[in-house]
Amino acid sequence: MSFLGDAFAVFSSLGPWGMLLGLFVVVFFDSIVIPVGPELLAIAIYSTNLDVGWAVLIVATVASAQVSGTSLLYLIGRRPKVLPKYMKNIMIKYQSSLVIKDERIVFINCFVPILPFLGAFIAVSNWDYKKCMFLVAIGGAAKYSLFLTLSRTFHYLFVQGIAQKVSLLTVLALLVISSLYALHKRRVFERGKSSQQKESAGKDAQ
Repeated sequence: MSFLGDAFAVFSSLGPWGMLLGLFVVVFFDSIVIPVGPELLAIAIYSTNLDVGWAVLIVATVASAQVSGTSLLYLIGRRPKVLPKYMKNIMIKYQSSLVIKDERIVFINCFVPILPFLGAFIAVSNWDYKKCMFLVAIGGAAKYSLFLTLSRTFHYLFVQGIAQKVSLLTVLALLVISSLYALHKRRVFERGKSSQQKESAGKDAQ
């Protein structure tokens, strides 16, 4: 939170376009590998101007940043020398353990981060790049539109200071819930992989 607060202070001092540029950078790195909670930053930026046009610019900035970051990871995943083979095997096994095994999971991943390093997963799984980027953009736009709508609603229901706190806490709660679910799925996968390795080792010993 302190990092996002400092970032917001710096970006807001640069004016509206500076805030959008800062949001783009934060979302870009978040979509690659560094989870920094850009949703909270977006809510803080939106609170400076509740105009619908401003919300559209924020959503468009987020969608373009997510597509850019995911595309960079996609290019990395397409290069065998950059992404080790054992990592690809782990990613393929994890992806095959999911209920949805095609591009549709990309849209769900925008709300629940089940697939880490999404762009690399897209490359390793040989999914259709254009379709996946469309889903990334639509999913990101839908997610942030929901958050901004909630924030706008809270600003109508509560006074200024309380509205912003309620908005941030609501978004934070949703992020924690989705992250915990994603973590649970990964731990289930890890336990399953560990059990398979033990069974394989036992068969080899026999």
